[in-house]
Amino acid sequence: MGQAGSSTENFQKLQQQQKQLIPGLPDEIAMDCLVRVPSKFHSNMKLVCQSWRSLIMHASFYRERRRSGTAEHMVCLIQPLPTPSPPLQTESSGSDNEKSSEKEEGVDEKSSSRPPLVQHGLSIYNATHRTWHRMMRPCGASGQVRIPMFCQCVALPASGKILLLGGWDPNTLEPVPDVYVLDLISAGGAPWRRAAPMSVARSFFACGVVGQSTVYVAGGHDNQKNALQSAEVYDANADEWRRLPAMAEERDECQGLSWEGDSRFWVISGYNTESQGIFRSDGECYDPTTGSWSKIEEVWPYRSVSPRGLTTAVTSNSGCQWWWFLGSRQQQEQENGGGKELSHNSSNIMWKVVNSAQLPSGISGGTSVSVTALGLAKDGQLQRIFVMSSNGGGRGTGTTGGECEGEGAYILEREISNNSNGGSAAKWNNVHTPAGFSGFPYSASCLVI
Repeated sequence: MGQAGSSTENFQKLQQQQKQLIPGLPDEIAMDCLVRVPSKFHSNMKLVCQSWRSLIMHASFYRERRRSGTAEHMVCLIQPLPTPSPPLQTESSGSDNEKSSEKEEGVDEKSSSRPPLVQHGLSIYNATHRTWHRMMRPCGASGQVRIPMFCQCVALPASGKILLLGGWDPNTLEPVPDVYVLDLISAGGAPWRRAAPMSVARSFFACGVVGQSTVYVAGGHDNQKNALQSAEVYDANADEWRRLPAMAEERDECQGLSWEGDSRFWVISGYNTESQGIFRSDGECYDPTTGSWSKIEEVWPYRSVSPRGLTTAVTSNSGCQWWWFLGSRQQQEQENGGGKELSHNSSNIMWKVVNSAQLPSGISGGTSVSVTALGLAKDGQLQRIFVMSSNGGGRGTGTTGGECEGEGAYILEREISNNSNGGSAAKWNNVHTPAGFSGFPYSASCLVI
């Protein structure tokens, strides 16, 4: 009888331990351990037990990572793939602390009689661990799907999803309405899925995330190269698109902006069908509370340059900012040159230059740049922006005179000041870029995991 009672107690204790995240530890301590595991091991952790799988596929786990300061900042980039394609797995090291992995899963390269078109891939730079890797491609009914050229890469940080929208079909070079979703948190064995398409096939359009799951698109051009006035909004949770009122102007190659805490969507510059390459100085703002667009005058001064790619919206403790990263020609038109920080007054929609920072020599000159905000660090006191230039894979001479795989990627860090004159001097940190990841990114966004 005593042995039976002891066995029952042991079985009940075993059951209780199995319910715990880590047997023998309180769940609070176990959670503190698990949130520290790097994201690259999360797929393996899902195989340990059902409780770990449920935890890692739940948004609360990633909220705790952000709260505890263990979340990882990832830059998602649409890049042309190197030709010939890199090996399935290679390692490249720039320093003891920087390691890179060039890995693409499920790549099926088939020979063709015609010269192959440039293919694109989704690359991810983990700014926390300073590693590079390439995500597997989405799959369709006929196998691997080529990522559209010039598609927009949009991150939904709250749900851990990356959206690829529109662009050109890599075979026909025609605009497409396609939308692909990569779920890095809750997906099972198939992280990619094809989402509801846009109502209009478009490319080179404005795009922005408002709130946690709402994505706005506007402008761009259709398959006849006609500039578009149309706009629509996507609900990522419902997987549904809804058409919006048209903008007042056609806007091809326009820039979309949105800020945390602001429910509006901004579309800056662009050009109409009859004035290709001559960029407008104005913009338009969509307010969902009124369901209408309003015009904003004199916000972009460069008639021959698009704000796409070389500007980014930044939300900080000091308000809404719009950073410009200007080439040498535009710098000559500005007194200080380099990166421009502007802030806007949300009630009056007025803009003013509040700060500037000189670009490093590796991305100055006539090169194009692609930028995206990395978010805040150090309890919201450090502002960070990822910048990559079109000479990211070029050779350079360092202090030792050796050859560099890539000198064109940097992270700008600037401490946030509470006064109105901006923060302290900017600090540029070089990002080691292996040759396989040095292609110029056509679109970039940041995801916190």
